[in-house]
Amino acid sequence: MKVCVDLGATNIKSGLVKGETLLKVASTPTDTSHGLQGIVASLKGAIDPFMSEEVRAVCVSSAGKIDEKTGKVIFATENLPEYTGFDICGFIKQTYGLPSVAINDGLAALLGEIAITEEYKTKRMVMLTFGSGVGGAYAVNGEIKADESNDHAHFGHYIIEENGLACNCGKRGCAEQYLSGRAINRFAAEAGIEKDRIFAYVAAGDERAQAIFLRLKGYLVKTLAKIQETSPFDICLLGGGVVDGMGDTLEEFAAGLGYDVRRAKAGNAAGMLGANYFGRSLL
Repeated sequence: MKVCVDLGATNIKSGLVKGETLLKVASTPTDTSHGLQGIVASLKGAIDPFMSEEVRAVCVSSAGKIDEKTGKVIFATENLPEYTGFDICGFIKQTYGLPSVAINDGLAALLGEIAITEEYKTKRMVMLTFGSGVGGAYAVNGEIKADESNDHAHFGHYIIEENGLACNCGKRGCAEQYLSGRAINRFAAEAGIEKDRIFAYVAAGDERAQAIFLRLKGYLVKTLAKIQETSPFDICLLGGGVVDGMGDTLEEFAAGLGYDVRRAKAGNAAGMLGANYFGRSLL
């Protein structure tokens, strides 16, 4: 069995996995108020309840840019203070004496979808995660393909509007500025629509919301066209809190785009399942 972890800036989801099945799960708040010390203590607190003699490996999905070969954090934002440079796999080895793997949470989310859907193991897959930002991932025949050729699948920072809105990455016109939850709430506020309610308004036939909905579809088409240039895909999965909030309007959102766009299905378990899939050679 493995302990699989999904480390985020707010919570750490952890679970006991046998084969490809999550047996038990828990959620632990991430203590970011004490820098790296707090984060590491939270990580240990998420893992410890599942440890036993039957556990043979630990697989970690983590926010931040992760070196998947070494398990080290290459870069993390101030959402996870002092986390940059942390050796995740080294910590697991030192603390538990077990082998481990670590992978970026966006990439893990796609692998989680691949793990539960046989069809995806033989396809070219893109995943876009719409939350406070826009995450991306790309895989071919079940293996992640994220390198310099596709900007490590940072699709949320592909430019879709020349000289567009300024992004915190330093560029202008990034997809994240038009498709993230923050962007959508900004559009809604400009139209006089309540925060986080735009898709309910769309479902109710509100003309203001419908106009924004069509704009969002246009931005998605531009994003997919840019992705297709560097990462040719057969299927695009959409996930994240924004997509969850779309409810039944997602079917309309994905229709007529010229691409096979589907809802991600793994939900909150995606990161843990993806980390498990990434570490499948450990057992």
